[in-house]
Amino acid sequence: HFGASFCIIGWPSVAPPSCAMAFAVLWLLLALSFQSAGVHGAALGALKLDNYTFDKMIALPGHSFLIKFDQSYAYGEKEDEFKIMCRLSYSVPGLLVAEVPVQEYGDKENDDLRQRFKLVKDNFPAYFLFDGAHREGLRYEGAVTADEVSLWLRRHGVKMPSPGTIVEFDEIVHKFLKSAFADEHLVEARKLAEEQHSADRKAAMYVRIMEKMKEKGAGYIATEAARVAKILEGKVTPEKRDELVDKARVLNVFVPSDEL
Repeated sequence: HFGASFCIIGWPSVAPPSCAMAFAVLWLLLALSFQSAGVHGAALGALKLDNYTFDKMIALPGHSFLIKFDQSYAYGEKEDEFKIMCRLSYSVPGLLVAEVPVQEYGDKENDDLRQRFKLVKDNFPAYFLFDGAHREGLRYEGAVTADEVSLWLRRHGVKMPSPGTIVEFDEIVHKFLKSAFADEHLVEARKLAEEQHSADRKAAMYVRIMEKMKEKGAGYIATEAARVAKILEGKVTPEKRDELVDKARVLNVFVPSDEL
């Protein structure tokens, strides 16, 4: 186990905007490189923050931060969900995921941050969103799953992909099927895909499947599902397999509940 730190001596008290921004970017890149290497045991894709770096990081302009407060060396199902969120955040411009490990004993590192945000051990893991609209942090109060946290982020303007299917599109599909493929629901899906889910490839899949159903009828779902399954049985690249698995999940949303 080893640590890394740096400081710049003689930095002017009032730096020109371009220099200040360059320093902020440098600081961010260094932090990212240390954490991605697993220096402090943080989850891959997550920054590790402490009471020295927390306020510096959330003050960076043009970024949103999903920050998890948790016990040191967290493990279990909720930690696995956090790791999924870290992977999902990679495709979201301007979003960084971070964690603040709080020590219960010994030096009690970051316990002051726990107190600052009025948390107790039973609250862990606790998630907060920091962005331009929530500079003091907006706390998440729902179930700790990647699906639910992602949905919460999207409701607050962060274009976070969904790990499985996308709840908002699932609801539109339900209405689409119930209305015998009404155009208004396809229009709604297109708008949602273009605006709130432009970073999630599954959004375009929903729209394309709805278009195909209008063109070819309800039988398209079974035919396409069989085609995708057959391709998955063969030799495909990992990237193509991931794409096809996503499509299979989305296709399953279009299967009427009485057929499941």
